[in-house]
Amino acid sequence: MLQRIQTVYLLVTFILTVLLFFLPMGFDVVGEGAEKAFELNAVGAYQIITDPGTATSTTQFAKGAWALFALVSIILGVTAYDILLFKRRIFQIRVAIFNMMLHLGIYALFAFYYFFLMPNQGVIQGSFQPNWTIVLPIVNVILTYLAIRAIGSDEALVRSLDRLR
Repeated sequence: MLQRIQTVYLLVTFILTVLLFFLPMGFDVVGEGAEKAFELNAVGAYQIITDPGTATSTTQFAKGAWALFALVSIILGVTAYDILLFKRRIFQIRVAIFNMMLHLGIYALFAFYYFFLMPNQGVIQGSFQPNWTIVLPIVNVILTYLAIRAIGSDEALVRSLDRLR
């Protein structure tokens, strides 16, 4: 199972999706000064309040992104299930395509939270500073596509060997 390259692609996809839980996707500044900021990750928005006098910052939970949390959790489950489907290659391809669509759904939910929910918190539109983790869903889509190609080549090899028997 692990000797197949598509399993490695899907395992890397799983690990990168786990990183979405812990690393922020970006930051927003509230107001004209930088005393307050919001950090958005898969769990929710955290307010970072910086005291200008002591230069210390405190982080507190501001708003939950429960739909984003649920979507990332579902993606983790689908990816783990897809890794275990190594004996049913055609179904594994279908699950991988579904997984790619779910990864693109992360961007849709992220945009929803940014454009519709964050302005209620006083966030200035256009002040978003993306973090490097914002590209992880696209990297996961690319890795899943590579896994689909490898699964397809395995299936073609098996079918060609079946003709020889």
